Amino acid sequence: MKKMSKIALSVMTVGVFVVGCATTSSSVSDESLSLRKANVQSESVVTPRKISYTRAAPGEAKTIERSYDNAPPLIPHSVEGLVPITRNNNSCLGCHMPEVAPSVHATAIPKSHFMNFRPTELIAKDGKLIKKGKIVARPNGGANDVFATPTHGKLYAGRYNCTQCHVAQSNAKPLVGNTFTPDYMNKKQMNQSNLVNTFDQGVNTVK
Repeated sequence: MKKMSKIALSVMTVGVFVVGCATTSSSVSDESLSLRKANVQSESVVTPRKISYTRAAPGEAKTIERSYDNAPPLIPHSVEGLVPITRNNNSCLGCHMPEVAPSVHATAIPKSHFMNFRPTELIAKDGKLIKKGKIVARPNGGANDVFATPTHGKLYAGRYNCTQCHVAQSNAKPLVGNTFTPDYMNKKQMNQSNLVNTFDQGVNTVK
């Protein structure tokens, strides 16, 4: 009798599991799992959303405030004819280099782009910092070190490709709602950068 009860209980358990799985699988569609509301198993009918990018010429566009303190600003003007940026040509520099920007009312490339934050120094296994073959003292024993070397007016190569961080303004609507509101240190940070003055807050800078 006990054996029969165990068998019956097992059959009922399997039945409930199967029914549960069937109900779950049929209640969630592929389309509901996708932000683009398309079948996630196939790319054959997926088409990109129609997005309009700004067509305004440089100097004529309305700029959008930065998303947060020191966020890369959006490109307010048309980029037609300006991209792609290549090793031998970067049209952005013609207006945005600091010595030119004021005369054409363009946003100047910030000072942080004229610094090398990638260490060329060697840290030995014992933790000592070796620079140009000599041991250099490290503040606070080397904890939280940040390496920063000025490039003396020459744009750092790691910042040369502008479009790796900056994109053109568009009318694209977010796929997911966002209630984030930036809290700027001061109102000037809505439209300019002071990263070169704040990047080393709470750390030690080795120059």
